[in-house]
Amino acid sequence: MDTLDAIFARRSIGRLQEPAPTEAELDTLLRAAAAAPDHLSLRPLRLIVLSGDRKDDFGAVLAAAYTARCEATGEEANLAKLDKERTKLGRAPLVVVVAAAETTGARIPFIEQQLCAGAAAQNLLLAATALGYGSMWRTGEPAYDPAVKAALGLEEWDAIVGFVYVGSVGEGRVADPNDPDLDGLVTTWSA
Repeated sequence: MDTLDAIFARRSIGRLQEPAPTEAELDTLLRAAAAAPDHLSLRPLRLIVLSGDRKDDFGAVLAAAYTARCEATGEEANLAKLDKERTKLGRAPLVVVVAAAETTGARIPFIEQQLCAGAAAQNLLLAATALGYGSMWRTGEPAYDPAVKAALGLEEWDAIVGFVYVGSVGEGRVADPNDPDLDGLVTTWSA
């Protein structure tokens, strides 16, 4: 699949199934992510792979972080939400956490380092599409939770830009190619 085909074919698929990418395909996905633009080659990008039992183990981290957020605000934890936090990584056979670990002292602002991670997530999504897999870029409260970041080996000030779910698309779940409407999005500047 060529680049433009992958761009227009990429769609968010909320529930994915086995098979996951092979080890060689996963290597390709991660290398595609790491090829994202990176000012001064700071390498702020972090890619954390969750699969198999590691997803279940990390689901426990997500559930504990949700419970702690509820306690901190005086809310009672909702049991359905707690279960959802514990099991949501099961929506795909592979999850790659994409984050920016701030390179301090660099003249490149952290927002630009975060944009590098965002470009890496997009590269990962496009590579998954090109290899015939479905994907979904998710965030939510866990992406901003210091306990979740710590469990991933990140610092509190680092930025999780997304949990990228990857797997095979189930029968009947393929979406039509994206044909974006540019109305209201594009202008031509003039002095």
